Amino acid sequence: MSVRIVPYTADHVAAVREFNRRLAPEGLDELQFPETPDPHWLPGMELFVALEEDAVRGGYILRRQRFRVMGEDVPVAHYRLPLSEGVIDRKYAMLGLRLVRDAMAREPRLYALGMGGPQHPLPQMLKRLAWRMSTVPFYFKVVHPFRFLREIRALRTTSARRLMLDIAAYSGAGWLGLRLMGHARRVGGPRPDTAATFAGWADSVWEANRDGYALVAARDAQTLDTLYSPADERFLRIRAGGGWAVLLDTAMEGHKQFGSIRVGTIVDCLAHPEETADVVRAATSVLEKRGVDLIVSNQLHSGWGQGLAAAGFHKGPSNFLFAASPALASLLGEAEEGDLHINRGDGDGPIHL
Repeated sequence: MSVRIVPYTADHVAAVREFNRRLAPEGLDELQFPETPDPHWLPGMELFVALEEDAVRGGYILRRQRFRVMGEDVPVAHYRLPLSEGVIDRKYAMLGLRLVRDAMAREPRLYALGMGGPQHPLPQMLKRLAWRMSTVPFYFKVVHPFRFLREIRALRTTSARRLMLDIAAYSGAGWLGLRLMGHARRVGGPRPDTAATFAGWADSVWEANRDGYALVAARDAQTLDTLYSPADERFLRIRAGGGWAVLLDTAMEGHKQFGSIRVGTIVDCLAHPEETADVVRAATSVLEKRGVDLIVSNQLHSGWGQGLAAAGFHKGPSNFLFAASPALASLLGEAEEGDLHINRGDGDGPIHL
């Protein structure tokens, strides 16, 4: 197999379309490589394709960023959307390994995020390459038990479970059980300020708190206003307790996990690790007052986990992984995973949320 990995240019667009078409019949139509070399998703993105003569057989994206790691500013890249024809043709079974090694040669300090759980090929391969692997906990709080029990497809997987959840919903037993667990209880908290932009105030929050974490992506005002554009009305920006949070309020329709409930998400946040509770309570209160049925968040740092627990959140099964390349992991040394500030804002940002 004579395959070369090169930067993606406009000359490769037609071949990328053919590559996506070949993957689609295998149920991989949700994983499509961008059919433009500049998809305008996020800044700092570099796209690469694996070529066999004129045919595209795979590709990946590097998103270059600044991180604060053990008190030092470090360039890091997110290894995103690696796709290989090896999933449908064993002739290219080793291409996935070539893609990640090519990325590591271009930027040794890499991380990957999400990946669907440890059973999938990518995290298994990264683990064999000695990447440091952590599961980013999933937290949830039910606000309206009836709609949650009637719609949550992640739990309604069999006819018996659907019947049981319907009985719990209509009898009120589900409401009582969830309330005893701490769900369906409104939280009090400081009245947050809303902000149309991060400019003018977020830099001071970043500078005051960046060294409270062993690892955290840059969260200065310019970075945040690029990631969560003021022109995008979906994002709710709140200030509370010396920190901030970015929220989403999304009315789902036939979602494969959430069905058709209204989901609030604490997407991103920053504060001193000992002052997370005020930010979480304020964010939760805002989403509850907006009428969401369920609030969710993925947070790796233990301080944010404690803040979520104090606001009535519980842990659920998580398929959201964080993987650090050997070069990045070496900078972390003996830092524990609970000292790393990783959440959904470090992944696709506004994409897929």
